[in-house]
Amino acid sequence: MFLSPGLLAALLFFSFLMVVALVLVIMLLRDRLVQQKVYANFAGHLDEFLVTLSKDGRLLDASPQYLSDPLFEQICQKKSFKKILSASEYRRLQDYMRGLDAYPEIPFIFSIGTELGVRWYELRAYIQKRGGDSNTVLLLKNVSLDMETKTQRDQLQEKVDLLLQTTGDFLWSMEVDSRRFSFMTPLMDVEGNVVPRSVGVRDLHAIMPEQDYAYFERYLNSKIVEFRKSGHDSGGNSRVKLRIIGDEGKPEWFGFCGKLCSEENSKMVIRGSARRMDWMFDDSLVNGSMEWGDFVSNILAFPDVRVFLVDRDYKICGCNQAFSLAFGMSLPEDFQGKRLLEVVRPKYFFVFHRVLSDVFERGVPKSWKGPFGVGDKLLWFNAVPLKNQDGHTSRILGIYMQLERQEFENKNNNMEIL
Repeated sequence: MFLSPGLLAALLFFSFLMVVALVLVIMLLRDRLVQQKVYANFAGHLDEFLVTLSKDGRLLDASPQYLSDPLFEQICQKKSFKKILSASEYRRLQDYMRGLDAYPEIPFIFSIGTELGVRWYELRAYIQKRGGDSNTVLLLKNVSLDMETKTQRDQLQEKVDLLLQTTGDFLWSMEVDSRRFSFMTPLMDVEGNVVPRSVGVRDLHAIMPEQDYAYFERYLNSKIVEFRKSGHDSGGNSRVKLRIIGDEGKPEWFGFCGKLCSEENSKMVIRGSARRMDWMFDDSLVNGSMEWGDFVSNILAFPDVRVFLVDRDYKICGCNQAFSLAFGMSLPEDFQGKRLLEVVRPKYFFVFHRVLSDVFERGVPKSWKGPFGVGDKLLWFNAVPLKNQDGHTSRILGIYMQLERQEFENKNNNMEIL
């Protein structure tokens, strides 16, 4: 069969093109393989990969190769998400894919169980159309570390919220130049409920008596002077006692402490906490090394203040004269070794026991005040734990007195700032 020179030249040229194309394809594949092998050096540090699925959900491609990730390895082995995810998770994925056109920017979050524990992933997708066919391209990111960090933050926030709710404390900040005062956490009342309008910026003049505000100004100015001298806040954890006026117009005492710092914009800000204060003896005044007799001798200077000491069996270890006379004994020694329930009347014991049991359990001082008995009377009871050297609460010092309601309010209003 005779071929014309022109046809022969065309065949030779076509063959040359095919050889060149084959060489290029081989070089490209070789180059891609080399590039993919580079990922093996960083296999444990990559957290993103691409997956291409057919219309019926079969795996077409996964990249980059040599990736060390439990989900990537399962996809390459099982070729389908249906064989990897649980039935409920797979239905969620199908619902997500059906709504992809309406909400393309919303990711799909899911988890899988592995030998190393639960791993979380973020999935984003788009539909790749080629002629009359279409594939689904998925970008997957391992967000396990982010989820663990978020969980830790949530747990920490729960602990902070619980602490603030049970203690009545709150966090605050104040811009030095503008004197803008902000509640960083809400103010809680004595029942642990959030006080309305106690979040965000507040006018201190509206929630603090003028005398207290003036004292706070002096405290703040002294910290500013020290800060400018030394370049840092050296005030430690010293507290100032100030009153805040609640929604009902009743002032409550808080111990304020704060730390002065300079922000990036050169603004000076003081941030700190405020602790609700009850009228009770400081725990540092009562410790295991102090003799009971010495302490009672000082307490006897207070008229109408009744004092008793009980152990964990609620047996009286000591009391003052006012306590013994109130319950029909002339000598305090006569009550030694008796159970508290045998000495005080049931209405007293109900109040005392509720507070004492809580102090034994938590090991922190507690105060209770409220209406008591007949008439317009209030009972004010304070319980202070006495601890051994190992920190175990072995006894509790109980101090209480009865006041007329008007006398109680006068005492609160006449308290001086320390």
